[in-house]
Amino acid sequence: MKKVAAFGLLFLIVFIIACVPPEQPLLSDMQITACTAAHDARTCDSRLPEVGIVLQEECCQQLGKCCP
Repeated sequence: MKKVAAFGLLFLIVFIIACVPPEQPLLSDMQITACTAAHDARTCDSRLPEVGIVLQEECCQQLGKCCP
């Protein structure tokens, strides 16, 4: 009976850990500046890919800027 309880507890712990979403890496100051500048200048589609510092998706997800 103890083995069943231990297995159940182990299964529950693994399930909880698997359900926790991974944290997204934070943007650097330079990436935040690039997102803000591109957003303010409305050049998210053209300038951000050209510079290559940060992806438009990252700006949108983490800062709410440059979202399509």
